[in-house]
Amino acid sequence: MRKFEFWKQGLENVLASAMRSALTVLGMSIGVAAILAVITLGDAGRTQVKQEISRLGIDRVQVTAADPAVPLTRWDASFLQKKLHTQVDEAVCLESRLSTQDGNVISLVVGCSPDYWERISPQLIAGKPLLPGQWYKGDSVAFVGEDIAGPLKLSVGEWFFANGMMLCCAGIMGEGKQASQLDLKQAVIVPQPLLHQWMGDSIQEMTILVPEDAAPEEIAAKAEKLLLSERSVRVKAVSMQLQAEAADSVVMIFVDVLRWVALICMLVGGIGVMNILLVSVRERRREIGVMQSLGATGIQICGLFMCEALIYAFSGGILGLLMGGALIAVAGKCIGLMPLIKAHDCTVVFMAAVLLGLISGVVPAAAASRMKPVDALRDE
Repeated sequence: MRKFEFWKQGLENVLASAMRSALTVLGMSIGVAAILAVITLGDAGRTQVKQEISRLGIDRVQVTAADPAVPLTRWDASFLQKKLHTQVDEAVCLESRLSTQDGNVISLVVGCSPDYWERISPQLIAGKPLLPGQWYKGDSVAFVGEDIAGPLKLSVGEWFFANGMMLCCAGIMGEGKQASQLDLKQAVIVPQPLLHQWMGDSIQEMTILVPEDAAPEEIAAKAEKLLLSERSVRVKAVSMQLQAEAADSVVMIFVDVLRWVALICMLVGGIGVMNILLVSVRERRREIGVMQSLGATGIQICGLFMCEALIYAFSGGILGLLMGGALIAVAGKCIGLMPLIKAHDCTVVFMAAVLLGLISGVVPAAAASRMKPVDALRDE
């Protein structure tokens, strides 16, 4: 029997029971689609989580005073910037009573530098950004969160009081493009030099930009040691690195669990292939006996059933990739991910399906090849 005849005969045998074969292929394809979807959506989910965490400042270290009675100063920030050779932003905050003719509220006034403003990237609902000179001179201007501007009935260009000091509203802020612990919609941002006029040189927090060749935990440890040894200031320096690693670990646990579930789905499909071939061997005992009586060897009969197993595996693999692509597109759109199907993942999943089909065909093929012609021809 020629190789072409193996495939032709195998395809005819598969098509002989169209409905049964279609259900077998469907079972295999569901497993393939599930594995491809889990791998692709899992990678997209991990990427999304890393992006969200990076918005919180994974490349930055937050430094605060360990003892509130001994606050940090502007000179501490300048000292760290020189010693660590990186950018250090100061954060100055003051809880203030804001008032206009139409009402008053209590809010947090934040002294901001141009670099800090760029980092948090507030969305301006109204108004326009300040010029560099306005930031450094400390003009009496402020950006007001929309949740504050509403009760005060404040518009751009109008003046209001903050703890008795007059400020001009330069803009109305919405949410920030960059995640921050500060709720911009309920805060007021002013140039930092202006707030220093109220508070002197004290600051509440410093933000250290981590260089590309350094680790956040390393920079945090250096900052604590430098301030303690050379300025006698105890501080707490923390980064988002540990939180980022923990979040990635949690995501990987869920992805791994789903991968095992998807693998079980594929194994069920493989069992379906084995089952239909075993049933086929039993139903075609007479055909097998006739083939043996005409000179077909056990290897040839074994090869025929292996061809059928490969046809199921190839069909299930191709259909599974198509179903997986559709599932990924729908799921990605529903949960807000941007999944990217990789050719490498498709190749690996498809080859796994083919290998599973081969393994599933071994037992039925071996059973058919060991059948004796006399026993086979005895059954009707």
